[in-house]
Amino acid sequence: MITLKYLVMELTYLGFGLGYLPGLRMNRAAVAIVGSAFAVALGILDLKTAWEAIDPSTIVLCWE
Repeated sequence: MITLKYLVMELTYLGFGLGYLPGLRMNRAAVAIVGSAFAVALGILDLKTAWEAIDPSTIVLCWE
């Protein structure tokens, strides 16, 4: 489970780094949402903790 957690985190950071490529066009907010959705779907993070971790000001900054 720990390996899976680090794999999801590494893929999310890779998405942040490669999101500018034409075939992989996703902004930072989209990559963060997909990464967190994978973490919840795979049971790495429970839904209650995920909702508590949302910071609205950070979400707003991602779309700027």
